[in-house]
Amino acid sequence: MVRFRRHPDESASESFRRWFLHWLPVFYANWIAALGSLMALVAVALLFAALFIHIYQIAADRPSNPYMDLVGFMVLPAVLVAGFALVLIGNLVRRRREHRTGPEPVAVEVGGDVLARRVAQFVLLGGAAVIIFVSFSYEAYHYTDSTDFCLKVCHQVMEPEGVAYQRSPHSNVSCVECHIGPGAGWFVRSKISGVRQVFAVLGDTYSRPIPSPVENLRPARETCEVCHAPDKFHGSKLNIAVHVEPDRDNSPTVSAQLVKVGGSAHPGAPATGVHWHVDPRNEVRYRAADHKRMDIVEVVQRTTAGEVRYLRDGAEQDGEGEWRVMDCIDCHNRPTHVFEKPAEALDASFATGALDARVPWLRRESEKVLRGAVPGPGAVRMIAARLDSIYAAEHPDDLPALRAALPATAAELAAVLERNVFPRMNIDWGTYPDHLSHHDLDGELTSGGCFRCHDDELATAAGDVVRQDCDLCHALIAERESAADLPDFLGDLLVSPR
Repeated sequence: MVRFRRHPDESASESFRRWFLHWLPVFYANWIAALGSLMALVAVALLFAALFIHIYQIAADRPSNPYMDLVGFMVLPAVLVAGFALVLIGNLVRRRREHRTGPEPVAVEVGGDVLARRVAQFVLLGGAAVIIFVSFSYEAYHYTDSTDFCLKVCHQVMEPEGVAYQRSPHSNVSCVECHIGPGAGWFVRSKISGVRQVFAVLGDTYSRPIPSPVENLRPARETCEVCHAPDKFHGSKLNIAVHVEPDRDNSPTVSAQLVKVGGSAHPGAPATGVHWHVDPRNEVRYRAADHKRMDIVEVVQRTTAGEVRYLRDGAEQDGEGEWRVMDCIDCHNRPTHVFEKPAEALDASFATGALDARVPWLRRESEKVLRGAVPGPGAVRMIAARLDSIYAAEHPDDLPALRAALPATAAELAAVLERNVFPRMNIDWGTYPDHLSHHDLDGELTSGGCFRCHDDELATAAGDVVRQDCDLCHALIAERESAADLPDFLGDLLVSPR
């Protein structure tokens, strides 16, 4: 290609026109460069459109669309880069072809007008490209850290966690504050892990259900304790739960317990209660034989008084398994993505009045239907038909009362089902155990939660054991008792629905 030179007697506009026409073939030198140019032009146009939409949404105080942000901040910049790459490849192919035909080499004069022009072109175009890509990369970085990206872009994969998150006490805390936390190290680790997860989604190879990230979750001391300081919690807390019994009258009962939160009441005082485990002066390490940390075979307790080692009978000391320093997540393992048990969900629905306690047997039959139902577009109709058939067969005298409340009842049970059961992800009742609970779906005691360590089987060489003593953590005041049988002070604390 002949080197461009400005004629001494031509104007600046004419010179620019000739310069433009001289370099224009670079963008359509062959089909590769032409395709890249087309991709770049389309990407630039759409990028400006996405930018204006983004500015408008900010000015109008409207929430952004996660799919629009994904396209604007991630897909379109990638298309633009790919277009420029194709233009470069196309011209390299053209140059190789010209070399085979033997064109004369074009020299650039050092200090000449051609070199100056090319340097100016490079600086201006390169500077503009850097500004554009830095701006969009910055937005893309923030977007990939947003809750919208985590929960909505991979909607089917993260739908269960998203539904549970939006109902949780931490629904105003962004995902990255807990799953990544501050600092560059964990940010890089999360993004590398994210690339693997993207390929798993694209290849449809992700786990169903998504496993709890116990292996790669950042220690709670670097995330949870940014807001929650265990050494600032002490004393005891009264917990009151209202239940509905599965009898004909849907009888309300009350459970109450005094939870010994513990900790240290003031600096220097010995820690007590539940938060003894995370007092800064104590350290509890344990070794789990399975990756879910359910089978704990060795515990090492280190305090100011020294170190004590507990070992399960038959387990090898310091053998195989994962060692971990106990922190908040070992007990509060579902602080945000909380899935209910059928009994818990039904108790809440009766407490709010969404289910009518005046319909006989409704508590018992509702749980029976919930356990066998599948969420979906026809869930309300299916639940209504199932309840109607049960009452017609087993409680014919109560069928009119059911039918009067059936539309609202079926809708509420379908809502409970849809926020806890996700067949596409193999999530059913009880898929994700909560270590703060000691009971299974049927209300029976399990070996999980506190009992992973407090089972009277982990023992020292001297025979001392990690005790299975419920009074260490809480004092039981009432267990599913009617309101009439409660102590006066508890009755005064109960709140009746308005």
